[in-house]
Amino acid sequence: MSNADRLDIAVRALALWRGASGGVTIVAIDGHGASGKSTIAESLCAKTGASLVRTDDFFMRRRQSAPVPERGEPKGVTDAPVRKTWRGIGTFYDVTRLRIEGLEPLRAGCQAVFHAFDWDSGAVSEAQTRVEPNDLVLLEGVYSGAPELGDLVDRAIFVDTPEPERLHRLRGRVAPEDWDEEWLRAEKEYFACTRPLESFDLAIRGTGALPPAPQGARTSGGGRRAGRLRPGRN
Repeated sequence: MSNADRLDIAVRALALWRGASGGVTIVAIDGHGASGKSTIAESLCAKTGASLVRTDDFFMRRRQSAPVPERGEPKGVTDAPVRKTWRGIGTFYDVTRLRIEGLEPLRAGCQAVFHAFDWDSGAVSEAQTRVEPNDLVLLEGVYSGAPELGDLVDRAIFVDTPEPERLHRLRGRVAPEDWDEEWLRAEKEYFACTRPLESFDLAIRGTGALPPAPQGARTSGGGRRAGRLRPGRN
């Protein structure tokens, strides 16, 4: 199936959900880092006229160092067992601010105004980001389909890309010294235990020749510590 066919399936689903709601419809575009979520979300916005909010804009810097892993724990995320981590993926985001400043105004038909996280400086920007009200809003990014946001998000799409391809993309964007195993463990736990594939309303493949990420854009997780790198979006 071509990239165009996959997008057409998502566009038809969005039209169905949009028409059935009778009000504002908020749809999450969730998936692992480097799965192609940003590219797909931007393409869907272009095709549907939807407004776009990113979980990356509500990222929070790491507040403390992770504890030393138990002896014998595999270092490579591909072979690491799924287990409870000291820090869940949701703690990487300011979920309260995402709700109050990002989603609740749009749900009410109002403009969302917030200060987005600046990936270049590693701090919240002083400039305001504004998202116009719309009857269709896409919330793109890791954790966008979290149950914690379920009262505001109506539907959720999972961008399904095999792990070898995702890791290949990430390693092409991230310097070895900035590889973040902690993020990958937390992300893996989230999709294995909290939001498995079968819990989504729709899954579309993120494989294939995605357009190159713009220079200076951002990618959440998967081996990047905020304020140190400027990799491509996920």
